Amino acid sequence: MERFMNKRLEKSLQLPLHKHLGIDHMASSKGKGSLDFMVKDHLINATGVLHGGVVYALLDVCAYAGLISVLADDQDAVTHDIHVSVMRPARQGDQVFMESNILKLGRTLCFIDVSAHVQGKIIARATITKSLIKRNAR
Repeated sequence: MERFMNKRLEKSLQLPLHKHLGIDHMASSKGKGSLDFMVKDHLINATGVLHGGVVYALLDVCAYAGLISVLADDQDAVTHDIHVSVMRPARQGDQVFMESNILKLGRTLCFIDVSAHVQGKIIARATITKSLIKRNAR
């Protein structure tokens, strides 16, 4: 995927939470997004695998990454609804790749499909609905 970098994507990469979660790369182009990260010890749950909350959060971040490539300058988005299915665990040292694709972009809502993979095998999938809002001037 061609990397589309704008101020919003760069700002997202610099958020303390996203830095803590270890996002290595994030891209956005034509309604598609991607990101990847390595599963490190601070992302592991009590059973020794990637914490589900991290998976949910980063699937949502990946959805936003793709969406910002098609938002107008005066638009932003917030998560309205998220459904996540985790299909297999990721372990410490695994490189996780996520990709998002807009299914439908309307005037007030956007429906996005996101998947997460380790070594080409799907580990999680999400359908995310984002509410489109007027962007705050900053």
